[in-house]
Amino acid sequence: MDNFLHVFFIWLHILGVALFVGPQFFLAFAWVPASRKISNLSERVEAMRIATRRFGYIGGAGIVLLVIAGTYLIADWRNYYGVPDETEFTALRFGVVFIVKMVLLIVMLAAVGWHMFFLGPNQLELLEAQANGGRVSDAELRRARTLSMAVSITGLVLALVIMVMGVMLNSVQWSLQEA
Repeated sequence: MDNFLHVFFIWLHILGVALFVGPQFFLAFAWVPASRKISNLSERVEAMRIATRRFGYIGGAGIVLLVIAGTYLIADWRNYYGVPDETEFTALRFGVVFIVKMVLLIVMLAAVGWHMFFLGPNQLELLEAQANGGRVSDAELRRARTLSMAVSITGLVLALVIMVMGVMLNSVQWSLQEA
């Protein structure tokens, strides 16, 4: 049963990653270029609101799965891999990589949160104001778009690095060696 639970929670963790990272690639490489082809700015803004809101739901579900599965996996790691209780967590590569992975996760979530709750809505407000004839310069909109893209790319790169670290943790012969 332990093996089944471990495999199930690894699968759940991978599903969470797919739900979080997949939409990021879609938004960056499919939606953003396609949305620029919508010439009516009001329609573009409305379409962007819908796409980014749905990304939030899907990505949020992915994060919930990551937390649930990750909590189980870290709670059970000693038992599953047969690591004695007296072994200090940071004495093994597993512990060191896990700590770095969690720090990067916090930084990534901060970047995603900043983008999701501030940068993205600000960019949409500027676009909407411009669509409604407001005095929004192209330079102001370009600055908002550039910062938004930089933070989005940073979040995606961090997610990919965190994925590599997850693979490192599951490379048992390597990760259970002394640090």
